[in-house]
Amino acid sequence: MNTVLREELVALLHMETADELRRQVRDGNLSNLAPDEKGAFPREAARLGRLDMLRALCEQSHVIALECDGDGRDVLHHAALSGNAELAAYVVDVLGFDPLRGDKNGVTALDIAKECGYADVLAVLEARAGFPLENAYRNPVRRGFYPDPSVLRVGDDYYLVNSTFVQFPCLPISHSKDLVHWHTIGHAIEKLEWSGIVGLPGGHGYWAPDLSYYKGRFWVIATLRRDTAPFRLQMITSAEKPEGPYDEPHFLDINGIDPSLFTDDDGRRYVVTNPGAQIVEIDEKGYMIGEPRMIYFGSVRVKTEGPHILKKDGWYYLFQAEGGTGAGHMETVARSRSLYGPYQPCPHNPILGRKEMEAPIRRSGHGKPVMLADGRWYMTYLCGRDVDGCTMLGRETALDPMTWTADGWPMVNGLKGPSCLQQMPLSAHEWQDEPIREADFIAPRSDWRTYAKATENGWTMTAGSDPNTIGPVSLLMRRQREKLFAQSVEADVSAMTQGMAGLCGYYDENSFYLFGLNTDGQIVLEEQIGTERKTTVLREHAGAKAKLRITASGAKRALWLEEERLCEIDAAYLSDEGLRMGKRFTGATLGMAAVGSGESVFTRYEETMKEDRYV
Repeated sequence: MNTVLREELVALLHMETADELRRQVRDGNLSNLAPDEKGAFPREAARLGRLDMLRALCEQSHVIALECDGDGRDVLHHAALSGNAELAAYVVDVLGFDPLRGDKNGVTALDIAKECGYADVLAVLEARAGFPLENAYRNPVRRGFYPDPSVLRVGDDYYLVNSTFVQFPCLPISHSKDLVHWHTIGHAIEKLEWSGIVGLPGGHGYWAPDLSYYKGRFWVIATLRRDTAPFRLQMITSAEKPEGPYDEPHFLDINGIDPSLFTDDDGRRYVVTNPGAQIVEIDEKGYMIGEPRMIYFGSVRVKTEGPHILKKDGWYYLFQAEGGTGAGHMETVARSRSLYGPYQPCPHNPILGRKEMEAPIRRSGHGKPVMLADGRWYMTYLCGRDVDGCTMLGRETALDPMTWTADGWPMVNGLKGPSCLQQMPLSAHEWQDEPIREADFIAPRSDWRTYAKATENGWTMTAGSDPNTIGPVSLLMRRQREKLFAQSVEADVSAMTQGMAGLCGYYDENSFYLFGLNTDGQIVLEEQIGTERKTTVLREHAGAKAKLRITASGAKRALWLEEERLCEIDAAYLSDEGLRMGKRFTGATLGMAAVGSGESVFTRYEETMKEDRYV
């Protein structure tokens, strides 16, 4: 809750001049302010546009709001709400607040000035930021379950690959012209029989891929995490075009995770993997020469992951993710004049990591640098956004500028941590965000193209097993990309012999819900929460068709039959933190499900996502 100031403090801020406030400060009458009041007092002065009051508090006492309010807003957010441009300039120039800092929903002071129509305030903040708001992008740039990003530039084109775990198709390849707007153009594994993911538990499968370019071919390497020995294999494949088709993969018997490929100046190629950073040479076809050798364990030496080697100016730079994939996630770097070391850790480590416990962009690390054609550098990295205290949207892909110090060390976003708002690295290209793209459909351990067929108005789906299995299922899913969403469909079960069809929210086989119409004429809700299965008959329903809808805000889901609101559920179990069961670092997906036998028909499927960015 936001602090409510005492009446006498509010009265001080509403006086015509700051004389009485200065007297109270001089006499020591504000020394007994409660800790939360010491933060709320300057924020309220800023919100009221009282520069004189704020100066009296900050310059004649030590009362300055370093803390944020309950919405994660600091003094500058409140100054922007006042419409006072001189006050906003003071808060940035003298008090040192960052105009690009976001509140808990990623809203910056620039956003507030824009939404409130305060052109003078916006002009001041844009001048301090160094770019106009219209030329900005927001993190994450690849939203929803797109973890462990590996970026690649070939000419003026940028490509990205991300982890998929047990989702199929495996390892999406995305394309961009500006590093911000991305479309899926293909997958590294498009044949289920090549994947090795059938029968694997959730959280297993393909981890932390890397994308590289070598002698006219695009190469993808990733860990296949199995549940039987050998538990970890490194998959490697290549294609002439980034979208594929990719060759049938082969697997390297390296007991590590998070592999990447590095090509040295002499043309020799290496696989870099962990624990720590280990390297092994490979030939031109991607087969090992020799055995892996550790070159550096890590700068923090806690859960080192995601190693990437970059050679620049005669130095080998080793980038590593450390600290685990939770709150302590970070990116470090070390360097050496020799590939095999010894490596010296960067004195600025970590070069990327969360600086505030309540920051809107969290668990940032697992980065890979990319150099633009003009010589500037950026880093893609994974991050997470908070949704009602959990990471429901999964680990996502963020982007920030990377600069180099005079003595040759890289720093991401000036060591300020992950940004909410940043200047576009390149001119934005024409972009159309299509609401439904077939290339973005996925399904756990199953090839949805074998049971789902597109029709003029929707889809037909052959019903399959209950999602509480590690076998084939009939789900047609897409990644949940925002906190706020709505989806709707008309489900027809007239051709089903038994079972149900409807809308689905899925994290893994232990965490999902089904909301649909069954062949017994009932609107039902099925929830799998760990080992517990909850079945709720919401109402009887006449006929074989039902218009179903779900609206969501954060973890809450409202379930509708046409315009009738049936119930609300808390779907926090669709998150990493939702259960303590198995390996949980994927993300929530949304879509359609057909469970049972026979064929279901879905028409007019609609899905909308919206950022939770109120001003």
